[in-house]
Amino acid sequence: IHIVTVLWKSAEFLPALFEGLAHLDYPRELLEMHFVDNNPGDGSRSAVERLAHEYGDRIPRVVIHDPGWNSGFAGGNNFVLRKTIAQNIPYAYLLNHDASFEPNALQEAVLVAESDPCIGSVQSLLVLQQNPDEVNSRGNAIHYLGMGYCLGYHERRTSQATIPQSIAYASGAAVLYPTRVLKEVGLFDETLWMYHEDLDLGWRILLAGFRNVLAPKSVVRHRYEFSRSISKWYWMERNRIAVVLKNYRLPTIAILLPQLFIADLALFAYALKGGYWREKLKASLWFFTPRAWSFILRGRREIARIRKMPDRIIFDSMTPIIAYQEFEDPFLKTVVNPVWRMLFVLVKAMVVWLYEGDSHR
Repeated sequence: IHIVTVLWKSAEFLPALFEGLAHLDYPRELLEMHFVDNNPGDGSRSAVERLAHEYGDRIPRVVIHDPGWNSGFAGGNNFVLRKTIAQNIPYAYLLNHDASFEPNALQEAVLVAESDPCIGSVQSLLVLQQNPDEVNSRGNAIHYLGMGYCLGYHERRTSQATIPQSIAYASGAAVLYPTRVLKEVGLFDETLWMYHEDLDLGWRILLAGFRNVLAPKSVVRHRYEFSRSISKWYWMERNRIAVVLKNYRLPTIAILLPQLFIADLALFAYALKGGYWREKLKASLWFFTPRAWSFILRGRREIARIRKMPDRIIFDSMTPIIAYQEFEDPFLKTVVNPVWRMLFVLVKAMVVWLYEGDSHR
């Protein structure tokens, strides 16, 4: 297994990551720890070198990569994933820089991955590093209009199921990918840069006929804090729309177009209220550039190549509501989510009717 961590202002988090590596219940000779230095000079690389020297033989071999530029979360991980595939390594495990393994994390993830050849990704149960009795993510949800969010936030760890569960997509913070699956569906889309790149990959895994699965006995501690920074809204809004336009069939997009338009207006109003309307406007204007449509058309060609599952089946993995604690709002709960539920039933019925009898649409 190649474990991959992208560095970005990571020095303060790395002692916990190395401590987790040292206590892994997995043969050291079967592991390599790969760090990608996306921000040279911020102290992350020197921290890795110091900790690798201190831990010595107690941790797997450490390899540091310097791509020479900051290519985001997507490009940073892809830099190693390409090498992993070229070397015929069976698995890649992506680990956030602010996360740490519990001892059985890798063993349990591999057991789940090898239990079924149709499994395309295995997410570990993410618990809060600040309070390991609370869940950060037990898998992620895809709203049918393209939004993604983690499930189980702040739930009790002891209340979680103990058998593997199918999920919509795996969080890039702690996920095991069989490289044979990545060879088929492709790597992260680097145009997405950060945010929704793991959603996009998870969606493609579903379209190719594989499953995304949670391994609840594989536990990773994540120092997660929900970010309300204004800058991230550009990436989230741009990438949400981009993934929808790339991954749905054109007739499905036509059915969804009125809802996508209304949702966009509502999100713009929310952006005005939240003070990030400039980022929202910039995200919308991106779709009027040649680069945007080149990206979308290229992506649609790739989807056509790998698609084995019709949209009517993909809808079974999606949700019509937003149920994430950080976005709890009385209007969302009492008005928006009930309306979305009703519309989702209607849309799903139309999609099933439209593609009935066509196993690849």
